[in-house]
Amino acid sequence: MRLNTYVTYEKIYSEDIKQDLIFQSNASNILDVYFYDENDALVDITGAIVYFIVKEKPTDLDTAAVINKTITSLTAPQNGNTLIETLKAECEDLIGNYIYELRISLVDSGYDYILKNGNITFTRSIYGLIA
Repeated sequence: MRLNTYVTYEKIYSEDIKQDLIFQSNASNILDVYFYDENDALVDITGAIVYFIVKEKPTDLDTAAVINKTITSLTAPQNGNTLIETLKAECEDLIGNYIYELRISLVDSGYDYILKNGNITFTRSIYGLIA
């Protein structure tokens, strides 16, 4: 699954930061994230920290999140790309609707952005239930 987003060192570019996701609860899931600027050019995110947080309710603290990922080893930061992987063990007890938030912290510049948020639904595939 691919998730495109927009960021620059001055401000975030996105007409609507809400984007819904569907993950399998009985499998690992990989979210392929690309960061672009306002000119649709990939942004070098070297040294950035990416956060992927899944909660039951918007009011839940990050420490109470059902999934709380901090990605510091980025896949191809010079090309504005990283992967976010949720393992089967992290998702297997999740069924139904939750909310998620994707954040990036540009450490060198001190900027911290919420890039995307929305609903995330965890479903079970029939394929994953076959013995």
